[in-house]
Amino acid sequence: MAFIPAGVYSISRSGNRLLTFEHGAEKGSPAVLLPPTGQPGIQEWEVRIDSNGNVTIRNLQSQTYLGYEADPQLNMPVGSYPEPREWALYQSAEPFTFHVVVPGGPIEGRELTLDESLLRIYPPRIALRPLDVHDLRQPWRFEFHE
Repeated sequence: MAFIPAGVYSISRSGNRLLTFEHGAEKGSPAVLLPPTGQPGIQEWEVRIDSNGNVTIRNLQSQTYLGYEADPQLNMPVGSYPEPREWALYQSAEPFTFHVVVPGGPIEGRELTLDESLLRIYPPRIALRPLDVHDLRQPWRFEFHE
């Protein structure tokens, strides 16, 4: 269930790294972490709340959704897709920080969440990883934009 109002947000991780689509509007463009670009909309996300409490997350510049191909699996890359994908927000220890989780889990015996991929490349890519509510690096900060 979402604990934030619908609206436009920047979504970040420690070190002031923001969720971004690497190649803009291309379908399947990888979701990555980048420092602020200063380009309007590229690192801004519209969060909509569904009637079941889950959310969809749409990039303002590309008008595409944060999602993944087919059925969710461990280590599956996350990227840009034209169709909405639902996510569950689990409140973490800090205000306005959430684990962004695949709803309806567990999958392969685990709940899956947005996290940094195991690939060690720059910019860091985002993938579906096992949820660890005790890992203080896993939650995402949602900062409201007026």
